Amino acid sequence: MELLWLPFSLATIMMYGLGQVFAKETRADAASAGLLVLLGGNMLVMWGVYWLLLHEPGTFGLETWLWAAAAAALSGFAYVTYYESLRHGKVSIVGTIAGAYAPWTVVLALVFLGEDMSLGEGAGVALVVASMLVFTYSAGNNKEKRTELLGIAFAACSLFFWGTSAALAKDVITDIGNTNFIGMYALVCPSIWAVYWIGTAKGRFETPRSNKWLLELSLLCFAGGGITLYLAIENGDVSIVSPITNLYPIVTIAAAKIRLKERLSLRQLMALAMLLVSIPLFSL
Repeated sequence: MELLWLPFSLATIMMYGLGQVFAKETRADAASAGLLVLLGGNMLVMWGVYWLLLHEPGTFGLETWLWAAAAAALSGFAYVTYYESLRHGKVSIVGTIAGAYAPWTVVLALVFLGEDMSLGEGAGVALVVASMLVFTYSAGNNKEKRTELLGIAFAACSLFFWGTSAALAKDVITDIGNTNFIGMYALVCPSIWAVYWIGTAKGRFETPRSNKWLLELSLLCFAGGGITLYLAIENGDVSIVSPITNLYPIVTIAAAKIRLKERLSLRQLMALAMLLVSIPLFSL
């Protein structure tokens, strides 16, 4: 199996991970719906230009475009339900649930897309998923054990939406190409987020009080990471790409610890070792 998907996957991990670091302060003082609108605006511009410059020519049927719109919409709804889960539940729990969509994508890809997986690749996927769970696991505060069921329900929706979107996007990209799908995404998701913003914030926009340039840098990282994500999906099996790109929290936590002059725990060092062991397995 060619490893062209690997550099795009690594770029996605870096951009998503650093984007989370840059967004940490700004998310504390701005409404989630407003941030999604800003992200949508960045995607509309960046992804629109990307489509105009690089889109693949061709004639595609209406059904194909509808499936592309559905894949993009599922991703857009996943963001909405994720932010709603944060309103009702504890982030250490709902964040873990929502971020565990990679195994669901693997199941869909193997069953419905006809992808296969060698023994080495399967072991690599297992190590990647295990390292992510070990690295991000938090025992939590015993004094704050209560989590609303509604938050868990929204997080489960995000898991389903993101996992299904990735598998469906792979199928669609095979037909219309990466850039055409990104062009559809650039239209669909900002529209969904704008409706979410109008419905929850009533059209009011709160300007973040913290570093606006840092906020914009985080949004550019997220938008750029989306492009490299779908390039990775185009060039590799989504059953492998999805678990790999889902490792961006490792970059977020590691970068935050370096910035704060903190040391990685023994558990987190073990998770990084598991990740390093998994990478050569994908070439077997």
